[in-house]
Amino acid sequence: MPETHSPTIEDVLTAWGEEVQEGPSNVGSLMRAAGSRAAGPMLFLPALVMVSPIGAIPGVPIVLTTVIVLVSVQVLAGASSLWLPDVLVRRGIPEDKVQKIIDWLRPKAAWADRYLGRRLAFLAGGAMARAIAGLCMVLAVLVYPLTLFPFAVALPGGAIMLLSLGLLTRDGVVTLLGLSLAGGAIWAGLTVPL
Repeated sequence: MPETHSPTIEDVLTAWGEEVQEGPSNVGSLMRAAGSRAAGPMLFLPALVMVSPIGAIPGVPIVLTTVIVLVSVQVLAGASSLWLPDVLVRRGIPEDKVQKIIDWLRPKAAWADRYLGRRLAFLAGGAMARAIAGLCMVLAVLVYPLTLFPFAVALPGGAIMLLSLGLLTRDGVVTLLGLSLAGGAIWAGLTVPL
């Protein structure tokens, strides 16, 4: 899926903060901040929330995982813009926690933006975007049963976050880190007794 603009991590966080201040703090604010055409940010923000303290709120990982699955399916299908059902778009996220996370992450994002990008770019764009979306979908499906265990969603959520961060920054090294974490997440997800 072609992107007309490659936002930085700080751009995405700033846009999300503005969306939350101007309107309701919900999944729709994530979508508006990410942009309806950008697969990287649309996968990155839900994964970021999933591995943050907000992800420990009961029900939040399920909603975010569903967003990731729906976005991944659309990227795999080659959709020119991304869509989410209204019931998900309206799902609330605690505004005070969102602002704290954004404020805490913004300086780290500025640092990361200086150092990430354009390394092994062939692993972070073009046809790889669809392969990464497919892997993100597999990882997201693993999250559903893992929500039964405290903090177990952090491993697949972290892998999705790194894979989508690779797409967002066009950094294949980050993608490789995400692939290695994804391998661990899939192994753990398949070996955890339910």
